Amino acid sequence: MLKKIYLSIISVMFVASCATTTPMTSMTYAELELKASTLSHKLDVNIVEFDPGFYGNDEAARAAGVWPELRRAESRKFAVNLSRALNESNAFSAVSVTTSSEYLTDIIVTGKIVKSNGEDIHLQITAIDSTGVRLINKKLYKHRTSEFFHANIRNKGIDPFDAIYRGVVGDIIEELAKKRLADVELVTDLRFAKQLNESQFYDAVESSPCPKANCSTKYELGFIPANNDPMFLRAQNVQLKDLAFRNEMQKHYIGFSDQMDDSYKIWQKAALKASKSKREAEAQAATQALVGVLFMAAAASSASKSDYGAYDPSAIVAASLGASLLASAVGSSQEAKVHESTINEVSESFDGEIAPKVVEMEGLQVKLEGNIENQFNQWQTVLADIYESESSQTKEFEVL
Repeated sequence: MLKKIYLSIISVMFVASCATTTPMTSMTYAELELKASTLSHKLDVNIVEFDPGFYGNDEAARAAGVWPELRRAESRKFAVNLSRALNESNAFSAVSVTTSSEYLTDIIVTGKIVKSNGEDIHLQITAIDSTGVRLINKKLYKHRTSEFFHANIRNKGIDPFDAIYRGVVGDIIEELAKKRLADVELVTDLRFAKQLNESQFYDAVESSPCPKANCSTKYELGFIPANNDPMFLRAQNVQLKDLAFRNEMQKHYIGFSDQMDDSYKIWQKAALKASKSKREAEAQAATQALVGVLFMAAAASSASKSDYGAYDPSAIVAASLGASLLASAVGSSQEAKVHESTINEVSESFDGEIAPKVVEMEGLQVKLEGNIENQFNQWQTVLADIYESESSQTKEFEVL
């Protein structure tokens, strides 16, 4: 009996000492571009600002170990990082970060931050094309980086979690290779036209609502207008203006990401060390607790032969040491918050009012004001007016 217990103790300690997390592996951008070269069309992509992944008020988030303002900043930064990866693959046409999944395009990508602590990032990603097919369905992407990544001069300018974004891009490309992309593009155009003119395009797309959870309404081609149909051309002209507006908004997202980048990298390095220390302390404490239990079992079985009876002091020492290490690790995480004010200021600036935009064209002038979400929402309300002001020929359009 004692021999088995002591062997178990040795095994537990050995496994704990060897435990590692395998980094995520993904295709390189060159490999992604090669894979994408087989696609028949380059589709447009909208990436919705990620769900920060915490609920309730800020106090509840902090109690759960989440820094609210940082996580909100990450929800935009990670979306921008993914947009850069999509562009880098050269597999897509226009890639935009937006504030809502309601903004129609060929592919909508949504995500939730499940974990982000400088050392690990876990993202839950869903990608749906305009026909309602889920290219990615709530898939969890995980990656752990190390201090060696930051120390390697060759990694300068590279995001330590770039493998996650390349993994998402690779999965989307793989699913698109199985589809008729011209049909996806046409469904997008017809759904957009139907939004602008329901009576004219009511039968252009047939929809089938999904009765189950975790699925989407399916859209199929119905009536297909002629290429020279003036009403359809008018809708496509408005679609181009919508794309121009979204492209303009990308300047704000990219500027936001770049502005917080230096402080975020400093936080990330500090948080990585704190997270690693905490994780190792927790693992050691858990191992010591288990070893303590095994020691207690050994002591109990040999109480008649031991001066200590069932209370083996080695287990008590192990538990105390584990608690001490864990407290130390939690305390060191305070070092990771030294740049809190900088990141908070950048976030507040982004959430505040941005410069008003004036949309001008023949017979129509629209001024959009407020923060980026308000301007996106205002823009959606004027698309129908733009459609009405359009003719079958494209007029001059400019976002000032």
